[in-house]
Amino acid sequence: MDYPICDQLAANPAKHCAAIVVTANFEPDDRGLLQFAKPDEKLRSGTLTFVETEGRTFAITCLHVVQHYRDLTAASDEGAYSMRTMVNGFLVVLDRFITPQPQYGDGPLDIAIREVAPSFVKHLGKEPFSLDLRSEMPSAIGHGYAVGFPETLKKRVHENELGYKVSMPQVQILAELTHTPRSRFQLFSELDEAPAHTNFSGMSGGPIFWSSETEYGMLGITYEGDVGSDGKTVHIFGELATRDNILDWIAQI
Repeated sequence: MDYPICDQLAANPAKHCAAIVVTANFEPDDRGLLQFAKPDEKLRSGTLTFVETEGRTFAITCLHVVQHYRDLTAASDEGAYSMRTMVNGFLVVLDRFITPQPQYGDGPLDIAIREVAPSFVKHLGKEPFSLDLRSEMPSAIGHGYAVGFPETLKKRVHENELGYKVSMPQVQILAELTHTPRSRFQLFSELDEAPAHTNFSGMSGGPIFWSSETEYGMLGITYEGDVGSDGKTVHIFGELATRDNILDWIAQI
Protein backbone atom coordinates (compact mmCIF):
# COMPACT_ATOMS: atom_id res chain seq x y z
CA MET A 1 0.00 0.00 0.00
CA ASP A 2 1.00 3.61 -0.54
CA TYR A 3 1.48 5.68 2.63
CA PRO A 4 2.15 9.25 1.47
CA ILE A 5 3.94 11.89 3.53
CA CYS A 6 3.54 15.32 1.96
CA ASP A 7 6.72 17.20 1.04
CA GLN A 8 6.17 19.98 3.59
CA LEU A 9 6.03 17.53 6.49
CA ALA A 10 8.78 15.23 5.19
CA ALA A 11 11.17 18.18 4.85
CA ASN A 12 11.05 18.94 8.58
CA PRO A 13 9.03 16.41 10.61
CA ALA A 14 9.95 18.02 13.98
CA LYS A 15 9.04 21.60 13.01
CA HIS A 16 6.08 21.56 15.43
CA CYS A 17 7.71 19.89 18.45
CA ALA A 18 10.70 20.06 20.82
CA ALA A 19 12.17 18.05 23.68
CA ILE A 20 11.16 18.82 27.27
CA VAL A 21 13.62 17.62 29.92
CA VAL A 22 13.16 17.17 33.68
CA THR A 23 16.38 18.30 35.33
CA ALA A 24 17.89 19.17 38.68
CA ASN A 25 18.57 22.91 38.89
CA PHE A 26 21.90 22.54 40.72
CA GLU A 27 24.74 20.05 40.73
CA PRO A 28 28.03 19.78 42.70
CA ASP A 29 31.25 20.82 41.01
CA ASP A 30 34.64 19.16 41.47
CA ARG A 31 34.98 20.78 44.90
CA GLY A 32 31.52 19.71 46.05
CA LEU A 33 30.08 23.23 45.72
CA LEU A 34 26.69 23.67 44.07
CA GLN A 35 26.55 25.23 40.64
CA PHE A 36 23.83 25.67 38.05
CA ALA A 37 23.16 22.35 36.35
CA LYS A 38 24.15 21.82 32.74
CA PRO A 39 22.28 19.80 30.10
CA ASP A 40 22.79 16.09 30.73
CA GLU A 41 22.31 13.26 28.26
CA LYS A 42 21.05 10.97 31.07
CA LEU A 43 18.02 13.10 32.00
CA ARG A 44 14.45 11.87 31.61
CA SER A 45 12.60 13.70 28.87
CA GLY A 46 9.47 13.89 26.77
CA THR A 47 8.26 15.87 23.78
CA LEU A 48 6.32 19.15 23.53
CA THR A 49 3.92 19.70 20.62
CA PHE A 50 3.08 23.29 19.62
CA VAL A 51 -0.24 24.43 18.15
CA GLU A 52 -1.87 27.81 17.58
CA THR A 53 -5.35 29.18 17.03
CA GLU A 54 -6.67 32.72 16.73
CA GLY A 55 -3.34 34.24 17.68
CA ARG A 56 -2.78 32.11 20.79
CA THR A 57 -0.06 29.44 21.07
CA PHE A 58 -0.17 26.28 23.19
CA ALA A 59 2.20 23.51 24.23
CA ILE A 60 0.93 19.94 24.64
CA THR A 61 2.69 16.98 26.22
CA CYS A 62 1.67 13.89 28.18
CA LEU A 63 0.46 14.15 31.76
CA HIS A 64 2.90 11.42 32.81
CA VAL A 65 5.83 13.58 31.61
CA VAL A 66 4.68 16.49 33.78
CA GLN A 67 3.79 14.13 36.64
CA HIS A 68 7.39 12.87 36.76
CA TYR A 69 8.51 16.45 37.39
CA ARG A 70 5.78 16.94 40.01
CA ASP A 71 6.75 13.75 41.84
CA LEU A 72 10.42 14.77 41.99
CA THR A 73 9.46 18.25 43.15
CA ALA A 74 7.17 16.94 45.89
CA ALA A 75 9.96 14.72 47.26
CA SER A 76 12.69 17.37 47.23
CA ASP A 77 13.50 20.92 48.32
CA GLU A 78 11.52 23.68 46.65
CA GLY A 79 13.18 24.77 43.42
CA ALA A 80 15.34 21.66 43.14
CA TYR A 81 13.95 20.63 39.73
CA SER A 82 12.55 22.24 36.62
CA MET A 83 11.35 21.35 33.15
CA ARG A 84 13.50 22.73 30.37
CA THR A 85 13.90 22.59 26.63
CA MET A 86 17.16 21.57 24.99
CA VAL A 87 16.95 23.56 21.77
CA ASN A 88 18.70 26.93 21.37
CA GLY A 89 19.30 27.15 25.10
CA PHE A 90 18.33 25.40 28.29
CA LEU A 91 15.02 27.28 28.75
CA VAL A 92 12.62 26.72 31.66
CA VAL A 93 9.03 25.62 30.98
CA LEU A 94 6.95 26.53 34.03
CA ASP A 95 4.39 24.03 35.28
CA ARG A 96 1.20 25.81 34.26
CA PHE A 97 -0.15 22.70 32.60
CA ILE A 98 -3.73 21.58 33.04
CA THR A 99 -5.21 18.17 32.28
CA PRO A 100 -8.32 18.53 30.13
CA GLN A 101 -11.44 16.51 30.80
CA PRO A 102 -12.15 13.71 28.30
CA GLN A 103 -15.19 13.43 26.09
CA TYR A 104 -18.16 11.82 27.80
CA GLY A 105 -17.64 8.05 28.09
CA ASP A 106 -13.87 8.17 27.48
CA GLY A 107 -11.23 7.36 30.08
CA PRO A 108 -8.83 9.90 31.67
CA LEU A 109 -6.54 11.66 29.22
CA ASP A 110 -2.75 11.34 29.42
CA ILE A 111 -2.56 14.95 28.24
CA ALA A 112 -1.18 18.18 29.72
CA ILE A 113 -1.60 21.53 27.96
CA ARG A 114 -0.72 25.15 28.68
CA GLU A 115 -0.56 28.43 26.80
CA VAL A 116 2.91 29.72 25.88
CA ALA A 117 4.26 32.90 24.36
CA PRO A 118 4.64 32.76 20.56
CA SER A 119 8.14 34.22 21.00
CA PHE A 120 9.14 31.17 23.08
CA VAL A 121 8.34 28.80 20.21
CA LYS A 122 10.06 31.08 17.70
CA HIS A 123 13.19 31.21 19.88
CA LEU A 124 13.33 27.42 19.74
CA GLY A 125 13.36 27.59 15.95
CA LYS A 126 10.00 25.85 15.89
CA GLU A 127 6.60 26.68 14.38
CA PRO A 128 3.22 25.95 15.98
CA PHE A 129 0.82 23.91 13.90
CA SER A 130 -2.09 26.14 12.90
CA LEU A 131 -5.49 24.79 13.89
CA ASP A 132 -7.10 27.49 11.77
CA LEU A 133 -6.05 25.98 8.44
CA ARG A 134 -8.95 23.49 8.55
CA SER A 135 -7.29 20.88 6.35
CA GLU A 136 -9.65 17.94 5.98
CA MET A 137 -8.37 14.55 7.13
CA PRO A 138 -9.02 11.83 4.51
CA SER A 139 -12.17 9.86 5.28
CA ALA A 140 -10.27 6.57 5.14
CA ILE A 141 -6.89 7.26 6.71
CA GLY A 142 -4.57 4.24 6.61
CA HIS A 143 -1.44 5.43 8.43
CA GLY A 144 -0.06 7.85 10.97
CA TYR A 145 3.30 9.59 11.28
CA ALA A 146 4.63 9.95 14.85
CA VAL A 147 7.46 12.37 15.65
CA GLY A 148 9.41 12.82 18.89
CA PHE A 149 12.70 12.78 20.76
CA PRO A 150 13.67 9.41 22.33
CA GLU A 151 15.57 10.09 25.54
CA THR A 152 18.11 7.31 25.00
CA LEU A 153 19.38 8.98 21.80
CA LYS A 154 20.72 12.01 23.70
CA LYS A 155 24.51 12.23 23.57
CA ARG A 156 27.28 14.72 24.26
CA VAL A 157 28.85 16.42 21.26
CA HIS A 158 31.58 19.05 20.81
CA GLU A 159 33.04 18.11 24.20
CA ASN A 160 36.27 19.92 25.13
CA GLU A 161 37.84 21.85 28.00
CA LEU A 162 35.29 24.64 27.54
CA GLY A 163 32.29 22.36 27.96
CA TYR A 164 29.95 20.35 25.75
CA LYS A 165 26.64 20.34 23.96
CA VAL A 166 23.95 17.66 24.11
CA SER A 167 22.53 16.39 20.85
CA MET A 168 18.84 15.43 20.90
CA PRO A 169 18.04 13.53 17.68
CA GLN A 170 14.47 13.17 16.51
CA VAL A 171 12.74 10.01 15.33
CA GLN A 172 9.77 9.71 13.02
CA ILE A 173 7.73 6.52 12.75
CA LEU A 174 5.26 5.72 9.99
CA ALA A 175 2.90 2.89 10.91
CA GLU A 176 -0.47 1.58 9.80
CA LEU A 177 -3.88 2.56 11.14
CA THR A 178 -6.63 -0.01 10.72
CA HIS A 179 -9.52 2.44 11.07
CA THR A 180 -10.25 6.12 11.58
CA PRO A 181 -10.05 6.52 15.39
CA ARG A 182 -12.74 8.00 17.63
CA SER A 183 -10.71 7.87 20.87
CA ARG A 184 -7.38 6.37 21.95
CA PHE A 185 -5.81 4.44 19.10
CA GLN A 186 -2.85 2.32 18.03
CA LEU A 187 -0.55 2.49 15.04
CA PHE A 188 0.82 -0.95 14.21
CA SER A 189 3.07 -2.30 11.48
CA GLU A 190 5.01 -5.46 10.78
CA LEU A 191 8.64 -4.89 9.80
CA ASP A 192 10.98 -6.72 7.47
CA GLU A 193 13.85 -6.15 9.90
CA ALA A 194 14.39 -4.65 13.34
CA PRO A 195 14.62 -0.82 13.32
CA ALA A 196 17.88 0.92 14.17
CA HIS A 197 16.37 2.31 17.37
CA THR A 198 13.91 0.31 19.50
CA ASN A 199 13.40 2.45 22.63
CA PHE A 200 10.78 5.15 22.07
CA SER A 201 10.68 6.48 25.65
CA GLY A 202 10.81 10.26 25.36
CA MET A 203 8.48 10.45 22.35
CA SER A 204 5.58 10.86 24.78
CA GLY A 205 3.84 14.14 24.05
CA GLY A 206 4.96 14.24 20.43
CA PRO A 207 2.58 14.75 17.50
CA ILE A 208 1.05 12.03 15.37
CA PHE A 209 0.13 13.41 11.98
CA TRP A 210 -2.19 12.25 9.25
CA SER A 211 -0.89 13.00 5.78
CA SER A 212 -1.99 12.92 2.17
CA GLU A 213 0.15 13.66 -0.88
CA THR A 214 -0.35 17.41 -0.46
CA GLU A 215 -1.62 18.11 3.09
CA TYR A 216 -1.15 17.01 6.68
CA GLY A 217 -2.79 17.64 10.03
CA MET A 218 -2.94 16.62 13.68
CA LEU A 219 -4.22 13.13 14.42
CA GLY A 220 -2.92 12.34 17.89
CA ILE A 221 -0.39 12.74 20.70
CA THR A 222 1.91 9.79 21.41
CA TYR A 223 1.70 8.45 24.97
CA GLU A 224 3.54 5.13 24.52
CA GLY A 225 5.43 3.15 21.91
CA ASP A 226 7.52 0.03 21.57
CA VAL A 227 8.98 -2.56 19.24
CA GLY A 228 7.77 -6.14 19.62
CA SER A 229 10.01 -8.64 21.41
CA ASP A 230 10.90 -10.22 18.07
CA GLY A 231 11.95 -6.84 16.69
CA LYS A 232 9.57 -7.25 13.75
CA THR A 233 6.58 -5.16 14.86
CA VAL A 234 6.19 -1.53 15.91
CA HIS A 235 3.41 -0.14 18.10
CA ILE A 236 2.60 3.53 18.73
CA PHE A 237 -0.25 4.38 21.11
CA GLY A 238 -1.88 7.79 20.81
CA GLU A 239 -4.44 10.01 22.42
CA LEU A 240 -6.80 11.26 19.73
CA ALA A 241 -5.85 14.89 19.05
CA THR A 242 -7.65 16.13 15.98
CA ARG A 243 -8.38 19.81 15.50
CA ASP A 244 -11.73 19.53 17.32
CA ASN A 245 -10.18 17.61 20.24
CA ILE A 246 -7.45 20.18 20.76
CA LEU A 247 -9.86 23.12 20.50
CA ASP A 248 -11.95 21.45 23.21
CA TRP A 249 -8.86 21.17 25.44
CA ILE A 250 -8.01 24.82 24.81
CA ALA A 251 -11.54 25.87 25.76
CA GLN A 252 -10.98 24.28 29.18
CA ILE A 253 -7.88 26.39 29.97
